[in-house]
Amino acid sequence: MSSPPNAPPEASPTPSPEDELEGSRAPFLDHLEELRWRLWKALVGVIAAGTVCYLFREEIFGFLTDPLFATLEKRHFEGAIKFRTVSGAFMFHFKTAILGGIFFGIPIVLYQGWQFVAPGLYKTERRVALPFVALSSICFVGGGAFAYYLVLPEAFDFLLGYAIDQGGRKMLPDITVEDYLGFTTKLLLAFGIIFEMPVAVGFLSAVGLVTHHVLIKYWRFAVVGAFIVGALLTPPDYVTQTMLAVPLCGLYGISIGIAWFFTKRRAEAAAALDAEYADDPRDDDAPPPAGGGAPG
Repeated sequence: MSSPPNAPPEASPTPSPEDELEGSRAPFLDHLEELRWRLWKALVGVIAAGTVCYLFREEIFGFLTDPLFATLEKRHFEGAIKFRTVSGAFMFHFKTAILGGIFFGIPIVLYQGWQFVAPGLYKTERRVALPFVALSSICFVGGGAFAYYLVLPEAFDFLLGYAIDQGGRKMLPDITVEDYLGFTTKLLLAFGIIFEMPVAVGFLSAVGLVTHHVLIKYWRFAVVGAFIVGALLTPPDYVTQTMLAVPLCGLYGISIGIAWFFTKRRAEAAAALDAEYADDPRDDDAPPPAGGGAPG
């Protein structure tokens, strides 16, 4: 029997999160094509930011070398850095432009990376895209700022303190732009990356891959690992190694608190969902009441 002409249309069922996730699946080659375009867009963003930085290369040179020149002046050394090859000065400006492009273009890189993994997440998890990109960018730049304002001055003062400028036999610094840029870039990027730990742990705990129980269980290994990472990513002196390892341990502690927050939220959401199903009086397996009306 056909339904009356004025009968309202049946409402389509609301898709479940699993159905939304299943609908976003794509073939493997499509994923490769998507990855290729995301990488290109991220690269274009870094190149654009680096081009702007190159236009301000003299200002960036002054900013980047301020910690070194301040230490040279403090220790009464010659306030100059030199280059060994004809193209040394050009390569210094070119590499600093790339470094600036990475720091200023990191929001674009992170956003493109998020857009690549977003189809594999639930709709509720995709909503944190902008906060994730913003916090990740702030942490990365914050790590670089920590290295620039706190670590580099202490490292230069400690290392240049071994120079000998008294007596007949002297040992004075003859710093080149190649050595200085390699030293500085390594520290800036290392601190920028390790300051991403709270955001990374927050994301992993939000999707249920990491809990604070696991982080607390392995905290001793994390402390040892922090000093190993400090030894690998810094010059062979205990000052810079300690100044990287100690913040890394602190970030690990912050990550435990973040993981606890997200684990608690997931547990509360699961408990609320279980309570909703438990309080639902309807039984899907039971036949509908006779006549289609409500039971008396």
